[in-house]
Amino acid sequence: MYLSLCIRKREIIRAKSVLSACVMFFLVAKIGYGMQPPPPPLDIMQLKRLISEADVIVVGKIDRVKESKSVNGGQTKKSIEVILSVKKLLKGEVSGKAVFIKESYPVFAPLTPGSVPRTEGVPKKAIIGLRAGPSCYYGRYKQGDRIIVLLANIEGTGGYKPLGSGTYDKHLCEFPIENDVIKTFYFRFATDLVQYVGSEEKFIDLIKSLIHSDSGRVT
Repeated sequence: MYLSLCIRKREIIRAKSVLSACVMFFLVAKIGYGMQPPPPPLDIMQLKRLISEADVIVVGKIDRVKESKSVNGGQTKKSIEVILSVKKLLKGEVSGKAVFIKESYPVFAPLTPGSVPRTEGVPKKAIIGLRAGPSCYYGRYKQGDRIIVLLANIEGTGGYKPLGSGTYDKHLCEFPIENDVIKTFYFRFATDLVQYVGSEEKFIDLIKSLIHSDSGRVT
């Protein structure tokens, strides 16, 4: 009887360990970027370089967002398709009054309880695998939001993706506009940019100045 109770107690402890590991797995998957350092703060010279690399720079409003998943060779990928209504075109040429943005990035499914073997209703030991390596940066889109975005052509599609999309160590060049303030994802603005990001108008004027500036100095 005593031996049976000890065995039962060990099984309960194992089950709690599996549950704790699953919770940790879920938190890592949900946070996504907590285990990798962000790119350095974006300064004016870096912004000028990114502006020169962009094919199109747009101030726009998000009209439609569509998300989908696909599986290929056991790897799950998520795709985001966005229709962005063009309010101001700061650089490049577009056909029509909207641009099509598409991003794809890998995702991984958390371990489900049904995938853990059980003995008498108690899960056996399970190895919880965490993905090695950094996560890919991608944009965040919500219908009705306004953004400033530096875009690169997706060859052969007529669509675009933000500079930095699909990377883990570069600046993702999508800047949400919230209450006239310019925001970022995954990184911060450097000190020399802070004076411009408190106003949409100032930030747009800075972009225009950098487009036409050879030195990067703002007059």
